[in-house]
Amino acid sequence: MRRSLILFTLAASTAVIAQEAKKDTSYWKKAGFFGLNASQTAVSDWQGGGQNNVAVNAILNLEANYKKGKQEWANKLDGQYGIIKPGDAALFRKNIDQLFALSKYNINAFGKYWFYAAQLDYRTQFAPGYKYNGDIIDGQAGSDFNSPGYTQVALGLDFKPTNYFSATFAPLAGKITMVNRQYLADAGAYGVDKAVYDATTGKLITPGKRMRTEFGGRVILKFKKDIAKNVNLDTYLDLFSNYTHNPGNIDVVFNNLLTFKLSKYLTANIISQMVYDDDVVRQRDWNKNGIYGDDPKDINGPRLQLMTTFAIGFGYKF
Repeated sequence: MRRSLILFTLAASTAVIAQEAKKDTSYWKKAGFFGLNASQTAVSDWQGGGQNNVAVNAILNLEANYKKGKQEWANKLDGQYGIIKPGDAALFRKNIDQLFALSKYNINAFGKYWFYAAQLDYRTQFAPGYKYNGDIIDGQAGSDFNSPGYTQVALGLDFKPTNYFSATFAPLAGKITMVNRQYLADAGAYGVDKAVYDATTGKLITPGKRMRTEFGGRVILKFKKDIAKNVNLDTYLDLFSNYTHNPGNIDVVFNNLLTFKLSKYLTANIISQMVYDDDVVRQRDWNKNGIYGDDPKDINGPRLQLMTTFAIGFGYKF
């Protein structure tokens, strides 16, 4: 009798523990999307003009979100990479390249929609980026993995009235810019302190710093929702102001991914990215002749960076 009672108690305890474990897994929601797109264009004596090209790009989105009681923890990884071979070029060149990771923790502050929020995110690219002169790489890479790389933190309040929209107001925010390639750091690329050279001999005195820290405030808006049947919009707007240097010049990161589900495994994607960083100096060739500085309008300075891509291909949502 005692043995039966013990066995019954153990069985009941195991069932309760298993039930709790099963229940705990329901606090997590995981999702993902993988897309692979390819295109080829061939023209011959085409009166409208154009150029032969082959292009391939891939998209990977992963999410893991935890919600229990008054706590929420969101994790996201976005990767996009594409290459293109224009005309008779011998080399493929990248035409889209982004790696973005985010982790955000919320706990209810007051009311139903306001949360204390802490966010950590990281942004860079996968591969080197070059300028080309015809079919020849012109100079060294102007970017690479972690050159630049941006690590940012935000502490503040999160307004989240629905599960598809949030607005984060972070009066306490930090931004670390990393430039791993030393020659880019020596040139002062992406806002880091450039190298110091002897004015007479040209000898290097102090190498460029490979890291720059900033303190300021951020406003972050997120929206992800099916806006129509089989049409999903994923939008991320990040505004950062450096309190100690030109606080009125706002750094902007604005990413948009519009996905159309055409069939079970066929999707179309429109990727749009806009970046403005007041500390990133870009060269301008106003008359497009490949010569910088021969036109009075060739003024170096910050520029609004824009990139848009449209693609159709394989897509799998999980």
